[in-house]
Amino acid sequence: MVNKNIDTVSKIIDENDKKQNNEVDLDQALDVAGLGWYNIKYCLALSLFLIAAIMEPVGYSFLLPSAKCDLEITDSARGFIGSVPYIGIVLTSFPWGYLVDTRGRKKMIVYSSFAAGVFGILASFMPDLISFTIFKFLCALCIACPAAAPYSFIGELLPQRYRDVTLSIVNAMQITGAAMVPLLAWAILPLDFRVNFGLYVFRPWRLLGMLYSSSFLISAFIMSFGPESPKFLVSQGRHDESLETLKKIYSGNTSKPAEYYPVKRLKLPVQTEMEKPSFVQSLVQQTLPLIKPPYLKWMMLSGFLLFGLFATLNGLYMWLPDVLNRVLSGGSVGLTACDIIGQRLNETISANAECNDKITSITFMINTIANFSCAFIALAISSTVKFIGKKALMLLVYVTIGVFCVLINAVTQEILFAILLSSLPLTGLAIGPVNAYAGEIYPTKLRGMAIGLSMMVGRVGSIVGTNVAGLMINSVCEATFYLFGGGLIFCGALSLLLPRSKDKDSEKTKMEFTHL
Repeated sequence: MVNKNIDTVSKIIDENDKKQNNEVDLDQALDVAGLGWYNIKYCLALSLFLIAAIMEPVGYSFLLPSAKCDLEITDSARGFIGSVPYIGIVLTSFPWGYLVDTRGRKKMIVYSSFAAGVFGILASFMPDLISFTIFKFLCALCIACPAAAPYSFIGELLPQRYRDVTLSIVNAMQITGAAMVPLLAWAILPLDFRVNFGLYVFRPWRLLGMLYSSSFLISAFIMSFGPESPKFLVSQGRHDESLETLKKIYSGNTSKPAEYYPVKRLKLPVQTEMEKPSFVQSLVQQTLPLIKPPYLKWMMLSGFLLFGLFATLNGLYMWLPDVLNRVLSGGSVGLTACDIIGQRLNETISANAECNDKITSITFMINTIANFSCAFIALAISSTVKFIGKKALMLLVYVTIGVFCVLINAVTQEILFAILLSSLPLTGLAIGPVNAYAGEIYPTKLRGMAIGLSMMVGRVGSIVGTNVAGLMINSVCEATFYLFGGGLIFCGALSLLLPRSKDKDSEKTKMEFTHL
């Protein structure tokens, strides 16, 4: 069906081209290039950046408990250190968004990921908490780009009618990446080795940290062979380069020579002759339109939706292994999760035990099974987004996980509690639809900055969620789950305010191309 549509649109372009040297709109040119192995290959490569950006901060939930004895991490410091990745992302989302929109998608993603990988690996060799935190912070300063820019990049490599479902599938792959976190921890942390290098002892948690960070280097290496976004090239007036990229996409998808690509010229945005702005001027030009009507209300709405999402997905989830470990390590019957957490806390305070950095096997197993189960569920749900729509998917995710959080306070069966709490990664299914709206609301030249800024607000939610959950889970446990669950349900209601999707218009265009 895809090839038939490509051939149909190609004939239309070819016939028009014979009549006159038409300039073709980029979306129509992408329709001609079609969907095939070339797009899919680099969409998968770009999804690896998003997976890496998930594995690095989520890995803290296993890394910090395992390193607490070597680095002397107190419980009070754990919440702050766990939020370091998100602090770095918040501080740099703004400049990375600017660089992505002005210097290129590919270049910035590859450079930032390489730097993140190097700093992350170096952190694993640091002898104390201060130096470890500094290098992890340097790593975090580079994560904002690979954590957000691939969303717009993926959309700009695909025909419009495939963007929503592809971004949702990419979200499901991110959840798979999150599932790799406990799986790798399960494989590495139980190992028993110690190598004394004088300043520090190399133990399994250091090797685990290196593996988490190396995912950035692998992603950067693969994407270094990939194309630049044709939409970015067109927005910069680089017509010939954009056309060459489209020819490569067409040739890779159809196995035909690039010269057979029927599009000969692309419509370029109107370029006015004026002096090239400075860095600050350009930054202001990229940002001001987003904080003024008509885009301000959409920036505020998407920012709040991502804030609530990440507060749960990254904030509350940061404490998941610890909470599961406490609830499932005993044989209490007829008690709610919060009753058990309070009971375990009293036992820990009364006991004068030595530092213990061991994580039980049941915690690894449940986290791994739950995350892979969530990944399969996410893939199944993502495949339906084309039929149910972005808004319906968002509403379903927010309300369902919100209700699950509230129910945690009522259940007394430990296995049911584990299922409800382990469903939190499914919240990530709403990221793609929220960002997919950016492709419809904002123009190309502002899209990278818009997604970067809204994701920055979302990461603020990660910082707040991590610290709030850490403060509340021991003192007011039930209120913790009511707060996060209620917040998600409220976000679900707000998602109804998003504009009508252009899916129907895209489908109409598809039908017109097919039958012309």
